[in-house]
Amino acid sequence: MEDRRIRVLEPPEGIPAKNLPILVNTLDRSAVTAGTLAFTTGLLVVLGVVLLFKGRFGIAVPVFLLVYMTPVTAYYGFLAVAGSMSMRKLVHRPFRLVNGLDGAVVAGAKVSVPLDGRWLVVRLPAPLRAQLAAQRRLWVLGRFVMLPGVMAARRGSFRDAPPKGSTPLGAEPVSPGRLLSLQRRLLASYYLLGAGLALVPAAFAMWVVADFPDRRSVVVPGAQFLAGLCALTVIGFVIAALVLSRPVPEPRWTELFVVSGPASVNLFGMVTLKGRTVLPDGREVSVLAGGSDPSLAANIAVTGQLWVLGVPVAGKTAKAGVPGHAVFGPVKFGR
Repeated sequence: MEDRRIRVLEPPEGIPAKNLPILVNTLDRSAVTAGTLAFTTGLLVVLGVVLLFKGRFGIAVPVFLLVYMTPVTAYYGFLAVAGSMSMRKLVHRPFRLVNGLDGAVVAGAKVSVPLDGRWLVVRLPAPLRAQLAAQRRLWVLGRFVMLPGVMAARRGSFRDAPPKGSTPLGAEPVSPGRLLSLQRRLLASYYLLGAGLALVPAAFAMWVVADFPDRRSVVVPGAQFLAGLCALTVIGFVIAALVLSRPVPEPRWTELFVVSGPASVNLFGMVTLKGRTVLPDGREVSVLAGGSDPSLAANIAVTGQLWVLGVPVAGKTAKAGVPGHAVFGPVKFGR
C-alpha cells in the first residue's frame, strides 16, 4: 500500500503562498515586532540627542544611546521593511519550485542559481547549504528563497553574474550527524557574536560610572548593575558556544505521531504547538514544541510526525527535528 503521508512541510505548488501554514501570521507578527523595536530604539536615539544638547548628564550616556541604539534601530527597521513587509506583499502569488539546480554555484555563504536569464544570489548558512547540496531543490517567491521544511525565507537579489570566485554547487549527501553538527556550530557562532555585542554596553556602562556628574544619582549603581549583568552574559554565551562546539555522535531518530491543533504565533513571534503523543514505552503524554524558529512546530502540525533525537522520556526536554533537513528545536514532554 502506498504511503501517502506528508513527510515534510513545503509550499503549495501553484497555490498562493498565503496557504502555507502560519506563513502570513509569522510575517505579520515579525513585521509588528521589528517595527515596534525600531520605533522604541529610535526614541532612545532621540533621547540621546536631547541629553547631548542639555549637557547635564555627562557625555557617556548620550554617546551610548547614539552609538549603540542607532545601528539597532536601522537593523530592526530593515527587518520590518525589507524582510517581513516586503515578502508580505507577495503572498498572493505562488511559490515556484526550482529542481535540479543545474548550473548553481557557490562562493562562501552565497549560493547563485540561474533563473530566467539572470542569477538569483542568496546567502545561506552552512546547514542550509548542506541541505541544498543534498536535495537539489528550493522554492522561490520573488527574490525570497525557501528550502523544504524550513519556514524562514531568505532574501536574495537578482544579478547579471554570480559573485567572483564561485564554484559549482556539487551534489553531496549529508548525514543527520553532519547537519546537527553544522547547526550547533552556527548556534555557537551566534552565541559568540552575542558575547561580543554584550561587551559593548558593558564598556559603555563602566564609562557612565566614571563620567556621570552626579555621583549620588541612581544612574551610577544602575550602570554598575548593567555592566555586571553584561559580564555574566558574556561568560554564559562563551560557555554555551564551547559546549555547542564539541563533537556529537551520529544521532538516532525516534519517530512519534502527534495529535495537535494548528501551530500558533505569540506576541513575540515565537511559534509553538501543543499536542499529545505516545512514547515508545506506551505512555500517552502531552508535548510542547516550538521556539523562535517556526519550522519545527509547523512541520509537526502539517505532518503529524515528531522526530526526536535519541529516546524520548516523559517529563524531559528533548532535541527534535526533521530528518534530512536543517530543522532542529526543543520539545517538552509531559508526565
